[in-house]
Amino acid sequence: MTDDQEDAQQVRDDLESAIGHYMATVAGRLLDEGLPVAAISAYGAYDDDSQDDFGADVEGSVEFTGGFCRAAFGGGRDAGLLWCGVSGWCFFCIPEGSGQGLHESARWMGGGLTPEPGRVAAFFSEARLDPYFAGSEDRPFYRTSHTDPEALLGRLSVFDTYEGAAQPRDHERRFASLRADAYGRRVRSALAAGEQEVVDMALRTGELHALRTLLEYVEGSAPRGEARGLARRLASDLSLRARHGGKDVDEHCAAFVYANEPRQDLSGGSGSRPQP
Repeated sequence: MTDDQEDAQQVRDDLESAIGHYMATVAGRLLDEGLPVAAISAYGAYDDDSQDDFGADVEGSVEFTGGFCRAAFGGGRDAGLLWCGVSGWCFFCIPEGSGQGLHESARWMGGGLTPEPGRVAAFFSEARLDPYFAGSEDRPFYRTSHTDPEALLGRLSVFDTYEGAAQPRDHERRFASLRADAYGRRVRSALAAGEQEVVDMALRTGELHALRTLLEYVEGSAPRGEARGLARRLASDLSLRARHGGKDVDEHCAAFVYANEPRQDLSGGSGSRPQP
């Protein structure tokens, strides 16, 4: 590989990382709003001619769970947010059996090439209210494809920021940490909610085993201790209640107790024990 080829590859890698951090920042804002963000993607090959059919080069995306997309957008086979390095953000919703591609269904946000995450979240809120009229079908153009990758890197660098030294430098790990933190907070909030009723619910043994298996998966894959601890305790509670019966609901409740314990919150303040 020549020096020029090495330099070009370094730019591709740097762009992919910078785009990934932008996607992670937007995903973090959407997670904070309670949305089920499932994944992000980033593509940094600014010199890829195969993107010419769309008049673009680099791109990124924020993806949501399939169940959420079906519930929120009805007949949409696929829906989500795409960022294009030429035209900024768009929302896409592809109706089942329409034969449309992603770009034919795109509704463009406008507002610049790299708008701040709060504006992207507001745009997605509009799309949830009316997926076929949010934004505009007219595509904006803020940059010529395959040109000035270093300038684009400069614009994206503002999103490669961290609140502390413990934050991961890799954008995929950063997103995984943000997602684990968000879901840990949601689970803790649900467990710590006041005035909870005991619900009688019939489960097949296979369904109970499936739930415990999924909780084991979360415990093993979550990058932070909060989600891991909650998953382990919930799995244990389910196993013990299945063995001893519903009368022991107040005895086998390790996850409930853990969620209500005082702790240091993410802002550095101490949490207080909510009343069950």
